Amino acid sequence: MLRAIPKGFFSWDFTVLQDGVPIAEIDMSWFRERGEFDIVGQRYEVYRESWLAGRFVIQSAAGVLATAEKPSAFLRSFTVDHAGRRFQLKAMSPFGRSFGLSENGRLIGTVGPDFWLSRKATIDLPEHIAVPAQVFIFWLVLILWRRAARSSSSAGGGT
Repeated sequence: MLRAIPKGFFSWDFTVLQDGVPIAEIDMSWFRERGEFDIVGQRYEVYRESWLAGRFVIQSAAGVLATAEKPSAFLRSFTVDHAGRRFQLKAMSPFGRSFGLSENGRLIGTVGPDFWLSRKATIDLPEHIAVPAQVFIFWLVLILWRRAARSSSSAGGGT
């Protein structure tokens, strides 16, 4: 199980911990859906292939580790391909911030805030998913959290 803690109160950059030890620092881009992190000296890039559409990718110098696609712009979900397996990552409720990871229709893990208003998160995914791919799955959730935060802040700012 991994834990993620924001680097600051308003920051979308996170420190990811495994057994209480920092293993990755996710640095999110301000303007695009991209970021990067290091795990055990290996640099990983996470990004969306094009600005408005396309797959989400995690890659290192060794190549692409996993990809994800949003099946619909209206749903908070992704289809994730990793190590020859296909997973579904989707919101567990219409208004909540927790996400479930399923394989073949069976829930196998979760990613969500520690409590309702918290941005600290628990990443509880199976060990057969490589740690960098687990961080990638968390990054996908972060993208949706950030979109929702930007949407709600802009909705109330025009009066």
